[in-house]
Formats: sequence, C-alpha cells, structure tokens
Amino acid sequence: MTNLKAMFARLSLFDDGSLLAELQVKLTWIDQIQDKQIRDESLGLRFRQVKSGKICVPNDTDLRQSILREARSSPYAMHPDGNKMYRDLHKLYWSPSLKREVTNFVARCLTFYQVKDEHHLPSGLL
Repeated sequence: MTNLKAMFARLSLFDDGSLLAELQVKLTWIDQIQDKQIRDESLGLRFRQVKSGKICVPNDTDLRQSILREARSSPYAMHPDGNKMYRDLHKLYWSPSLKREVTNFVARCLTFYQVKDEHHLPSGLL
C-alpha cells in the first residue's frame, strides 16, 4: 500500500519567546491521480466536461480503493454511511461509477452493519 499522506511541520520562534507549531497534511494520491489521468483514454471528453474544482479519477482500481478507504476509515471521516460518503466524495471527485463503488464499498463494511440502527416498529408485548 502506498503512503496516502505527506505530513509537514513548521516551527516559528517569535521575538517574545513564543513558539508556533504548524502541521500540514497533504494527500499524495492527488499526484497519482493527475499522473494516471494522462494515460486513461476513457476520460478524454469526460475530463473536459467535469466541473472545475473536481478531480476526474482515472479507471485505476487500487487508486479508487485507496480513496474510498481514506474517506471511510480515516480518523477525520468518522465512518460515514454510504449517502454521506458519496456526497462528500462527489464534491471533490468525479468518476462514472462513483455512486456504485461507494455503495459496494459500504456494503462490505462489517462495522457498518454492527452499529447500524434498526428501523422497525416496536414488536409490542412479548
């Protein structure tokens, strides 16, 4: 598995003796996506049709699975359900099968089924 994040730290010391620490996290798969976009012929016309600000994800299974894992299991993601995960990813990424891939990914998640609320009417007296 490739490293999905690069972390940068910067320390600043001020004249009054105070110290400022700044931590930045950069997702490294953006570089991978841009590299693979060039080689993916199926993106041709679609790539130009995508709204500005979105990233057109090439047809690369490993890369797409990395994005889904990060969106679902990152400590910052808080394990979203399929609809929320799709909405969040759809703001940043475009691929022709994004909805289906998110649905299938969430369906294979054991944790989701263990904590999912049941939406049934109470069964009444026992």
